[in-house]
Amino acid sequence: MDNTYIRFTDDLEAPYSDLVVVDGKYLYLSGLVSEDLDTQELACGDITFETRQVLNNLETLLRRYGSDMDHVVRIDVLLRDFAQRDEMNAEYVRHFDPKRMPARLCYGNVGLADDCKIEIAVIAVKC
Repeated sequence: MDNTYIRFTDDLEAPYSDLVVVDGKYLYLSGLVSEDLDTQELACGDITFETRQVLNNLETLLRRYGSDMDHVVRIDVLLRDFAQRDEMNAEYVRHFDPKRMPARLCYGNVGLADDCKIEIAVIAVKC
């Protein structure tokens, strides 16, 4: 198995890779939060705004590394407040073809870093 370990920042203190590419084909993305990819500053707002930001970031990163939203096979969604699941879902479904929805697990009432409302981890395949 040939793996490539990628960090999106120069922060070598982080105890994880942001992305692992397995056998040049499978993309394993660590949890994404609602941040500006250029400045790496958090972009906070309501759950709809943060969900949109995270999924837009996901789309950007997938394209950068040879994939797209149609090739996402698994998503784990972590919500600080599970009562916001319906609002999150309303935005979430806008980012996927209804015939190609990835497998998903959604956790609720989870303590997330930096008061984020949502974090999403993804497994995708290269196009």
